Amino acid sequence: MKLGRNDPCHCGSGKKYKKCHAAADDAAKSADLAAQAAARAALAVEAAEAEGTAPTATKVVERKAKIPAPKAPPRHANIRKHAV
Repeated sequence: MKLGRNDPCHCGSGKKYKKCHAAADDAAKSADLAAQAAARAALAVEAAEAEGTAPTATKVVERKAKIPAPKAPPRHANIRKHAV
């Protein structure tokens, strides 16, 4: 059964879980997920290097150069609404 945010904390302090241990538990879970993601990324890089398909720095720069800059909206677009 999952511990709800408004349930009493599992440590026995008498406080609600969200006021007692929720932040610490969430931080620990986030750190664990970040470590797992970093490990998966490292394995993917190693596999790509072994196959010879790892992108080089020049390829990444070339891809960034091809992306067009977003266009800014007209500054006074609402003036035309009221013109006669």
